[in-house]
Amino acid sequence: MKKIGILWPQLGGGIINRMLALDPRGVFVVLLLVLVAVVLHRSTVPVRTTSPHVQLLPPSADAAIGPLPSHTHLFERAFFINAEDSPRRRRFMEAQLDQAGVRYERWPALRGSPALLRSHKRYFGRGVEKHLYANRSEASGTIVQWGTVSTYLSHITLFESIVRRWRHNQSASFLILQDDTELEARWLHRLDNELRVHSTAQWARLLLVWWGLERPADCRDGWCRVRPPAGPTEHGPECCGKRFYHGLQAWLVRTRSLHCLLRRLRRRHIKNIDAQMVQCGCPRTFALAQGRMLGKHLDRELGSERAAYNSVWRARLSPVAGASLAPSAQRNLRKTNLTRLVTRLQ
Repeated sequence: MKKIGILWPQLGGGIINRMLALDPRGVFVVLLLVLVAVVLHRSTVPVRTTSPHVQLLPPSADAAIGPLPSHTHLFERAFFINAEDSPRRRRFMEAQLDQAGVRYERWPALRGSPALLRSHKRYFGRGVEKHLYANRSEASGTIVQWGTVSTYLSHITLFESIVRRWRHNQSASFLILQDDTELEARWLHRLDNELRVHSTAQWARLLLVWWGLERPADCRDGWCRVRPPAGPTEHGPECCGKRFYHGLQAWLVRTRSLHCLLRRLRRRHIKNIDAQMVQCGCPRTFALAQGRMLGKHLDRELGSERAAYNSVWRARLSPVAGASLAPSAQRNLRKTNLTRLVTRLQ
């Protein structure tokens, strides 16, 4: 292109004059120069590739405001945790991520049952929290909260997979979602703005959609520093029964923070995974303040699959003959489309 630019002053006048005279040789030279310029220009334009996980969608209402930003400078890819027998939730999550143009993977959620004692035996060596047993006071007898156990293991196995696959990149970041999360229409734009405004925070983990309480002393400029205790609190000035920074509906995490979580979780009992992660106290963990979250938890609309499995197994393994589900548990089963569990586990 540079050479053409140098030669143009010398050639241009003569060529134009020849074209005006309809000289065929002049027309041929012009066409040849145009063809060379086009080839050189196309060779400098990078080829765009489309991820196999991203579907090309028709223009939406957001197109009037401008194109959605690329997410690669925010996170490598998204993972959403979803069970094989929950296709409705899977379609719901895929539609949101496709609309945003995000590269994603579905991570298969485990379903809770005593079979996990065999298939995931190595994890049970760290112990199980007493409230997951039928006899809560002595942490003995039969484990009944299999929904909580399977949620814990679904997350742990995802963390282990990520650190294996990105073991050479400790700064790589990922978006992790549960399949009952509704993201705002322009959540990628808002996330981009949040990370730009707080570029000096050097975050390692950032909760984007969560539930529970925040401590005013932890929060500044819309970000809260997450620290234990997670609760439910039992004593002290924050007593009683309060839960802080619970929920893993949507969050960003770097590989190095996953390493920290995995190391510290090995020394703790199996229990509610969101609370245990707060208790780990890994550095540089933040949460968007409640008024700035990027979506909402649809537990009221979709129900809780964890609670559904807990209730059914608790009734089935109860030492009380003929134990039945409470009305609230029955309503939750209908919301989750898991009413078949009652028959399957009888």
